[in-house]
Amino acid sequence: MNRITMIVFIIIQFFAASVFAETIKVSVEPFPPLINEDKTGASITLLKEIEKVTDLKFEIIIAPYNRAKLDLKSGKTDLIGHTPHGKETQDFYAYAQDLAWSIPAVTDIYAMKKETIEPSSFAAIKVIGVPRGNKEFFSELYKIPLTKLYEGELDNLLKMLKIGRINAFIFERASSMETLKKLKIEGVSYKALEVIGASFGTRKDAQGSALKEKLDKAIKTIDVKKIYKGYETYTNMPSKGVVRLK
Repeated sequence: MNRITMIVFIIIQFFAASVFAETIKVSVEPFPPLINEDKTGASITLLKEIEKVTDLKFEIIIAPYNRAKLDLKSGKTDLIGHTPHGKETQDFYAYAQDLAWSIPAVTDIYAMKKETIEPSSFAAIKVIGVPRGNKEFFSELYKIPLTKLYEGELDNLLKMLKIGRINAFIFERASSMETLKKLKIEGVSYKALEVIGASFGTRKDAQGSALKEKLDKAIKTIDVKKIYKGYETYTNMPSKGVVRLK
């Protein structure tokens, strides 16, 4: 094979791969630093690495978690993230399934008053903020009445926490602390509730199961530890304290 023929062959192979690549719509909620609003972050890098070892092409859509779940259920999207591995509601698992893979993520409760985050004070908390789409999940997981939970965007909820519009906030540690740093909100106390795996979810049908199998196999061939290097800083933090902005 001469040089010109080889170049033509490579070009044909490139376009063939592009034509026959399967496009997968992925709806993901902002989960900094794993998923950022500008479609960057460690988990976006993971998807790009999966593209390199499969015939998949991901179309990434930034959306609130409740929208992502609705679109997965209706078939408008094929993959969503991050899902709480094995911890979602019974309703969710009626139509969806997690990948076999997950990354450990600490769930915290946050408050401006230190005493609010102590278990003895939980029952007295009037309003707890949670990111949109997580109300039923946290209600079922921690037996919190739905009437006590208030949904909204991550940034807005933490601003509301600062001025006392909500009494506490529950969500994953890294994204919560990164957002507090971005907003320069000082004096927020936190306490770990538990470690929940952050994963991706597909539909529980033939197409979704085939996608899950392909993704599970692909992830095993990727250096995931390298992609998420530094994230363990959050899981290794003290179980409670005051959020540091530096």
